[in-house]
Amino acid sequence: MALANAGIGAVVFGVPVALAAFVAGLLLSMRPEAQEARREVLPFRDLFAVLFFVAVGTLVDPAAVAREPGWLLVFVGLVALKALVIVALDALFHVPGRDWQIAIGLAQIGEFSFVVLGLGVAAGVVTAGQSSAALAAAALTIAASAVGARLFPKVPSAEVG
Repeated sequence: MALANAGIGAVVFGVPVALAAFVAGLLLSMRPEAQEARREVLPFRDLFAVLFFVAVGTLVDPAAVAREPGWLLVFVGLVALKALVIVALDALFHVPGRDWQIAIGLAQIGEFSFVVLGLGVAAGVVTAGQSSAALAAAALTIAASAVGARLFPKVPSAEVG
């Protein structure tokens, strides 16, 4: 069903198939059947995580990153800056939970960014070095966040009495 929606969206609206598949996936995730599918797929979560890192890793061209090394630092720095902004907003609005865990989870480069990045490369506005640096930064920050989220314990809240 998702592939049919993606194909129809790509043909009718003239958008790339990857973008149409992303939108179709968003729409289908709202259906009650999606909850059942998530329960069925849960045992395979770790396998999918490994496949994700392998897939992203194969797209990174180390030589291109080495030709433009500053971009990797820029992208990692932007993720760190995004995390700091999220922590500040979290503190400002008193969001319950672990501030840094929330920030680490929300600051990541998302999968939709890979679609946009691919469109930028196809349009010639993003270089191979920038693309590889963004993918490498995504993989590095996601791996670091898995460890980092466990490093920040829950701060006990003051009891109201």
